[in-house]
Amino acid sequence: MTKRGFTLIEVAVAVAVLGMAGLALQRLAVQSLGTIERDAARARTLVAARSCLAEAALRPPAPGSETWTDPDGMRTTRVVTRTAHPRLREVRVRAERADGRESSELVELVYAAAD
Repeated sequence: MTKRGFTLIEVAVAVAVLGMAGLALQRLAVQSLGTIERDAARARTLVAARSCLAEAALRPPAPGSETWTDPDGMRTTRVVTRTAHPRLREVRVRAERADGRESSELVELVYAAAD
């Protein structure tokens, strides 16, 4: 007569395999959440940099450098330099979190009226 069912060793191996699979899924979920958080932070810095460039296009700033920190902790640096063309300015904007991570930098030429 043959017995049907699983032995204790087979059950232990199955539980170990399922445990490792669960641990792998948990690590994957944690990594995914970290990636989403970094992408969201990068998107916020990019929006801040684009906003600063759009403002510079509407009201061209004088050549020079300016740095400010928003209430939400976003540090933005704008550097405006003259170009070979008398009415074009190069505007370089760098936005980053206050801790210096997740930065975005954009450069654009802006038309400015004669000085």
